[in-house]
Amino acid sequence: MTEGFPSASDPTPRDRTAVAVTVDNLIRRRLRIGDPRDPRAIAEGLRRAFPGQARSLDLEASGLPLLPAAAALPAARAAEAGPSGAELDQATGDVERDLRALVADNQLKDIEPELQGWGQAIRGIVAEGIGAARIALDPRARDRAMGARRQLGDYARLARFVGALTCGQNQAYRRLAQSLDEVAALILVLIGESLARMGTGGGRFLLQAPASELQARRDAVILALRNLNGATQEAYGSKDWPFGLRGLRGVLRLLDESGHADLRALFEENTVARLMDDLLDRASNVDAWGLRALGATAAFTVQRLDRLVQIIDDRVRPGSPPLAAFIEAIRLFVDGFRGTGSGYRLLFIARPPAVFYGLYGIGGPDAPTRRLIELVIARGRLAELLDCYLGCACCEEPAICQVLLDKLLYDTDRAIDLYALGAHSAGDTEPEWRAAAYGLLADTFLQRPYATCLQGLCLPALADPHSGLRATLEATRNQLVNIGAMLPVASPPNLPAAQVTRRREIMRDELCLQREMDRRCSGLLATMAPTCIGADRALARIEDLIGDAIGRLLLPDNRECPAAELRFPPTAEESLQALDDIRQTPLFGALVVANRRQ
Repeated sequence: MTEGFPSASDPTPRDRTAVAVTVDNLIRRRLRIGDPRDPRAIAEGLRRAFPGQARSLDLEASGLPLLPAAAALPAARAAEAGPSGAELDQATGDVERDLRALVADNQLKDIEPELQGWGQAIRGIVAEGIGAARIALDPRARDRAMGARRQLGDYARLARFVGALTCGQNQAYRRLAQSLDEVAALILVLIGESLARMGTGGGRFLLQAPASELQARRDAVILALRNLNGATQEAYGSKDWPFGLRGLRGVLRLLDESGHADLRALFEENTVARLMDDLLDRASNVDAWGLRALGATAAFTVQRLDRLVQIIDDRVRPGSPPLAAFIEAIRLFVDGFRGTGSGYRLLFIARPPAVFYGLYGIGGPDAPTRRLIELVIARGRLAELLDCYLGCACCEEPAICQVLLDKLLYDTDRAIDLYALGAHSAGDTEPEWRAAAYGLLADTFLQRPYATCLQGLCLPALADPHSGLRATLEATRNQLVNIGAMLPVASPPNLPAAQVTRRREIMRDELCLQREMDRRCSGLLATMAPTCIGADRALARIEDLIGDAIGRLLLPDNRECPAAELRFPPTAEESLQALDDIRQTPLFGALVVANRRQ
């Protein structure tokens, strides 16, 4: 038997209860490990969780006397893939020192409580992001790591905003923002390293839901099936219609007539439970071997459930609510095993270009991944140039220009996140079009009147026509906008008008999210930024920039953002009232009279 692979005679039972899955997920979260059934991984996790006890055990195993806790040496760091411990220590240490420097600055004593709040929040985000990134094979941990990265980007942008409006303190705030960028970048690399542990071959199957959530979805399918066949119901009342039994009869007849009688077995609780439990057993083992084995088998297992959904479709009449609940529960379960590959591009951020060939596909990175790599490089150059922008003066117009340019740097980070989570190799899906919205924003900035911020630059590095600020912004814009078409305001060729409108709406929605976030920060900026350069004027310029970009999308509402409101179905009373209102209209009376004449 090959080491690390289970044999055919492995006595481990394949059926795992909900309690076992819950315990596995608890161990995985608490010990920060990938496989809770690997004794070596559990041992390493316990050593990290209890370093003092681990040190005592090591001394005892070596035959040395146990030292007091105060004299005990720190536990040796285990070897890790990805960024070295020195890099992580330096990045987190930089954040800590920059926070302490701002809090201790006597010129910022009036906002010391706000800065203390920043420090507490940022430390928690850094710890959560790094911890989640180490176990990014778990989809929820991957989501938490990306969320922490975005929060760090928000604080970095806010620090640059406040620094640009605080004369004499700009560099201190920007150093904090730079340190936050370092940690955010390392989180991306850690996620990529965690995904790279799946092994070679360029596999792109990643679970979209953790095992605990898949277990809950499995239980929902079983409960819906019991409700459909009447196993959980009492005797029908005198006024109840047997919608479930009627729907079940219709489905069984439909499957028999369509030649798919083998799918009738899925309406037996034991059969469908065994099918789902086999998947959950492999999904619970979120290590390299488990995910690769699951990716090679899930498609064929899920295909049977998917075929049932496709055959039934909407062909059972009249509609049956219990049948609809059963079908939707199956769809929710199946969606957790659709290996979209979201996040596979992070491999190419964590790995050097020298190993792209062979290890991660013979053809190397696809076109969207190459754009992501170029975007990461351009982002670093843009950040370096912006740190020098206010090296000459601290006046209102240059400070507002600094805020606008820092906004574009922040948007570049958000575009990198969207590209990193994109899944389709064609690069023509919603994440890429949301990223294109930031390309449109950069293109709008490069036009008048905002382009005046790029004139009269006093430092040669900023004004260089090949690698200066304008050239770097143009390179960033080109990587974001060039997705099957040029500027999105021009209709891409060979696309229906409905698709063009939908893409513009996606871009508009992403820009509206940024506008709403800026509006929510206005009160905080008014508190932390000095009054010599008003934060309201800077926010107004950002609002104008976003509005101009939305206006270029040529949508009916022009520069406005639609309000997000949930629509609920009307109640019976509201429906009756609507019918009564219709009856009171002159048009309804005229129709009644015309009908009577006929």
